Amino acid sequence: MPLIRFEHVFKRYPERGEALGNVNFEIQAGEMVFLTGHSGAGKSTMLRLIGLIERPTRGQILVNGRNLATLPRRQIPYYRREVGMIFQDHRLLPDRSVFDNVALPLVVAGVGQKEIGRRVRAALDQVGLLSRERATPVALSGGEQQRVGIARAVVGRPPVLVADEPTGNLDPDLSREIFELFERFHYVGVTLLIATHDLNLVQSMRHRTITLDAGRLVNDTGDW
Repeated sequence: MPLIRFEHVFKRYPERGEALGNVNFEIQAGEMVFLTGHSGAGKSTMLRLIGLIERPTRGQILVNGRNLATLPRRQIPYYRREVGMIFQDHRLLPDRSVFDNVALPLVVAGVGQKEIGRRVRAALDQVGLLSRERATPVALSGGEQQRVGIARAVVGRPPVLVADEPTGNLDPDLSREIFELFERFHYVGVTLLIATHDLNLVQSMRHRTITLDAGRLVNDTGDW
């Protein structure tokens, strides 16, 4: 059974019209997939649907066997623990330390303090920032801030990671470092869907690519 499946998915906004139209694809557990397309093609909408920030207008989205269109509202917080989300703008709390930013999902989930300390430091070690746990976000470079955002997304050990233009504000060398970090998560079995406009980097990494154009899926190098 695929981990993520879109079946005839449409998303329409009253003010903007159709953002996604009849999108169909599936992603198997452990795949690393890039999502490409011009600005406004529907990439962010697709990721917001997977994160249950929004719901489809029509069609079905299944993630790990759950139909997101019918998932009760009270179950959404529990579902989101299974999907780590990474954003271009980091969305870090400026008045909290790196440690506290990464710990936030575990605090919300009610994890004990000892386990929080162990998991946060393990996540920071994975992204190479263990020595900066007491720093505040303003003291970090853009690349370091993005790594904090990644650590926060993986600290709960979700089986799925979705990233929306995670290297959009970074130079090419830093972008490659971030993508190689994602590849390391892929190698240990995490399923990744990464929206990006960096086609040169995508092509050099040789993973499956899904392309959107005006809300339609126009190419899938792993077409099923």
